[in-house]
Amino acid sequence: MIINKYKLLENLHNTYCSFGNSKVHGVGVFAVRDIPKGVNPLPAIVPEQTISITEKDLEELPKEVISKIKDIFISVNGVYQIYSLGLNGMGVRFHINHSKNPNVAVNEEAFISGYNPFITLKYIKKGEELFWDYTVSNGDNVLNQFKFIKDE
Repeated sequence: MIINKYKLLENLHNTYCSFGNSKVHGVGVFAVRDIPKGVNPLPAIVPEQTISITEKDLEELPKEVISKIKDIFISVNGVYQIYSLGLNGMGVRFHINHSKNPNVAVNEEAFISGYNPFITLKYIKKGEELFWDYTVSNGDNVLNQFKFIKDE
């Protein structure tokens, strides 16, 4: 897909979020304007693809990179779905913090180029932080991966 001025302006028109300082955990994702219920708050300008990476594949990588992958991506049946742009291409969606009272969820009904986008569960006001309940994922070991969840 070629990104031109029209596509960029369309994406900017649909921009709802950006990074911010979270009171919950370091960096978070915040609404820069009001977000209606039932929309993808983080639309991508370029369709993203994921590539399946196994534990065996990870053995070939530097230990620091392996650690980061295991910190960020959720393993399902021993396989991580890594975005084709790698760790350096990760955007705002990877900074949504966890809450047992989420205002976004993974949209299981939509599947776009290898991933399911988020969807807002309620109207989110400008300045409000976005949260997702990590425990609803189908990950192999979410409670060990995100140890802070055990303390809730």
